[in-house]
Amino acid sequence: RLAEVNGGKAFGLLKARQERRLAEINREFLCDQKYSDEENLPEKLTAFKEKYMEFDLNNEGEIDLMSLKRMMEKLGVPKTHLEMKKMISEGGY
Repeated sequence: RLAEVNGGKAFGLLKARQERRLAEINREFLCDQKYSDEENLPEKLTAFKEKYMEFDLNNEGEIDLMSLKRMMEKLGVPKTHLEMKKMISEGGY
């Protein structure tokens, strides 16, 4: 039971750190004059942050291949691993 508490606490700390980092990135966009004309920017950035956190399965601040695969499945366009790798390589990532 103690391991569950520590694991839960560690997970919570990791998510809090991730949320702070994404909030910092959002502030950079909000302060950048290039985006000053963007309609509803704060709301859009909040929505992007929430979606990003939902699909960052390993909580390392990156959306890896498995996370991307899950995201595509949730969007109703499932892809195989090979299709995902091809899509990524074509995208120049």
